[in-house]
Amino acid sequence: MKKKYRLGNQPEEYELSEDYLGWLPEGDKTWEDLSFESVKNTELTLANPAEKDKKTIFLHHCIIKDAFPLSFFGEERSEKWGIFAIVSETQTSEKFIIPLY
Repeated sequence: MKKKYRLGNQPEEYELSEDYLGWLPEGDKTWEDLSFESVKNTELTLANPAEKDKKTIFLHHCIIKDAFPLSFFGEERSEKWGIFAIVSETQTSEKFIIPLY
């Protein structure tokens, strides 16, 4: 079972998925190349450079590590990432979090 987190004072909990580690926005070399304000609440195509695979997801918005509860900071993986995105498979499906960088 994957761990879920409540961000800030929000009632919703989101699963942190590592399924898209290494995937990048199609046409960009890094996540930093992407203008997050221009893609907020929109579909985004991700490409897996290692496998030449693509997947379209819905990007709701980006968050920083500080939005996570204190319990997250005790995990080893919390040291690896600072920026995350809340995404879903479609606009209306269940939302989850992916680490960006």
